Amino acid sequence: MLSGPIPNQIGNCIKLQFMSLSKNGLNGSIPDQIGYLVALQTLLDLSYNSLTGEILSEFGKLVNLENLNLSHNNLSGSIPNSLVDMVSLSFIDLSYNDLEGPLPNTKAFNSSLKSFANNKDLCGEIQGLRACNTSLSPKNSSQKREHSRMVAIIVTSSISLLSLIFAVVGIIALYRRGRQGSVQEYKSQLRNENIFSIWNFDGRVVYEDIINATEDFNEYCIGVGGSARVYKAKLPSGQVVAVKKLSTTTETTEIEDRKSFMNEIATLTEIRHRNIVKLYGYCSHERHKFLVYEFLERGSLANVLSSDKEAKELDWFKRVEVIRSVAHALSYMHHSCMPPIIHRDISSKNVLLNLELEAHVSDFGTARFLKPNTSRWTSVAGTYGYIAPKLAYTMAVTEKCDVYSFGVLAIEVLMGSHPGELISSLKSLVDQRIELEDVLDRRLSPPSSQKIEDELNSILKLALWCLCVDPQSRPTMSAASQVLEIKAAFQAAAMELLEHSTTCVTGETISSLKSLVDQRLELEDVLYHRLLPPSGQKIEDELNSIVKLALWCGAYVLIYNRDLS
Repeated sequence: MLSGPIPNQIGNCIKLQFMSLSKNGLNGSIPDQIGYLVALQTLLDLSYNSLTGEILSEFGKLVNLENLNLSHNNLSGSIPNSLVDMVSLSFIDLSYNDLEGPLPNTKAFNSSLKSFANNKDLCGEIQGLRACNTSLSPKNSSQKREHSRMVAIIVTSSISLLSLIFAVVGIIALYRRGRQGSVQEYKSQLRNENIFSIWNFDGRVVYEDIINATEDFNEYCIGVGGSARVYKAKLPSGQVVAVKKLSTTTETTEIEDRKSFMNEIATLTEIRHRNIVKLYGYCSHERHKFLVYEFLERGSLANVLSSDKEAKELDWFKRVEVIRSVAHALSYMHHSCMPPIIHRDISSKNVLLNLELEAHVSDFGTARFLKPNTSRWTSVAGTYGYIAPKLAYTMAVTEKCDVYSFGVLAIEVLMGSHPGELISSLKSLVDQRIELEDVLDRRLSPPSSQKIEDELNSILKLALWCLCVDPQSRPTMSAASQVLEIKAAFQAAAMELLEHSTTCVTGETISSLKSLVDQRLELEDVLYHRLLPPSGQKIEDELNSIVKLALWCGAYVLIYNRDLS
């Protein structure tokens, strides 16, 4: 059994998705650092302990949390309004505490009386609780009103003279201090607050450096999005960072923007990859909410492609590397992260380039964690022109949504512009080939070597495969990434094997590939017979994918474990 207070170091467990410390001997107040656990999703259970103090406003930062149990403790005070920010919360139990005051007006707080029973004086619209506009007794109410009148008389007479003096002094002070004074005043309020979580620096110092570097977010804006602005900030150390600041303008979008903000934090703290933008830290406060990233000098791929001068710098070799880098990043997210991460908004504006024009996937505000072999039902997210066609009406998110977006992006890099018309006409092109020369960016000279031409051909065929309307016909990002790593000689051979395919590797295409050998290749025919058969559908599907990929690349010997000749 655990005993004693919950240590502040609990805030370091930023990858936790589930935490149950129920029925222990924990005491003391809940530490502020509980708000750092933004990845919590399934459950946070601190019930049946001896915790004291108030429910912290920091709980409002746990926007992904679905179930919260703080029952059977000695918590006191009122329920903070910040809990309305817990937009994913579907169940909460605060029973058997010493709480008072109104319940927040959210769905989670409109459950049964059982979840709020045996407290000091909670009020709300739940049947069994008193309404918040009534008092416990008329006598107490009358005494309270009389006491309030006496206090009002005393306070009014005491401060009447002081108010005039402070008003004059305040006006003079505000005039002298101006905007910079306002910033300094706000900084002084932060001295005892831990609002900045950052991993490579001293958070409070960097906070002040960023405020100064952006002149309180009034200068050095380098990008504007629907709900955020991006600033370039040069720190005193000389390091330059990118600062993405939320700029919510309406109450209706505030909750969704905050959820996106916290979701991006939860996602990027889970992953490390050379082709994914690095998150250095974040600040979450009612005045400022911002994310601090590595600064990538060339900006978005969309901006580079839209500029004739910069697009010419992005030659064919570099464009192949950009496509390959994005494929590697997505393969890592889909197949190396547990649970898999679905980006949901792959587009040229969300691929950033450094000075060497190396690609980094960015903007994880709509990303989702996905349990293996499942789909997640959600609202449509993404950029128009990159969203998989079936997603708009099925609402089922799988890795294949990112695969489709990758296909669009790959062709966009080849063409130098969004391939909207080409994608719209794919159905009418089933019976004719799409020639490479018809899609290449005419601002660049044609490929100067057979090797680079073969690689571009391979990318085009792969991209068209990714654009299959049927999600199950699209390749995995793991397969796509591996194809892009095949040597040019193998890619050329693979192109010959794909002559019968236009937009997808269909059943007919696979049959034509299989006809290259003397017998029809079924999975059971090619498995290594000293091993037991696959024990599950998942591994069988993966082996089938390997067979198809191997046939495509001509690597038959690796599959059979023997010479086919």
